Amino acid sequence: MPFFLLWGFFIWLAASAVFRLAGQFFFTLEHPLIIMCTYLFVVPVIWTVTIPIYSIKNCTGIRRLQAAIYIALPGMLIDAIVLLYFDKIFTNLSADMDRYFASWLLWAYALIIFTGCAKNPFRLQFKRVY
Repeated sequence: MPFFLLWGFFIWLAASAVFRLAGQFFFTLEHPLIIMCTYLFVVPVIWTVTIPIYSIKNCTGIRRLQAAIYIALPGMLIDAIVLLYFDKIFTNLSADMDRYFASWLLWAYALIIFTGCAKNPFRLQFKRVY
């Protein structure tokens, strides 16, 4: 399961970098439609970064749920601290956006956990060539 912890950390790092560098385009009170699109856009992104990994690592049943928890855990723990210093870390976002950002994080982590609970609609098959 260390792979999934590391995978979760890299997902957190990539998402944090995107919002640190371009978050002002995604979270702006002047354009609520863009905020809604940000909430919707994360659904296929989470699906893309989790479901294929479960298949590649042959995670099924309870192991898949454990993998989803391990993917979500690093980001959740780090973001608990990051949100305390939101205005200092995300200087490109207004301080009023912290609640929207936090709700988006909760939504994204819930989606990750959901992918661990959902049945696998997608199965990669690999054949070994000797």
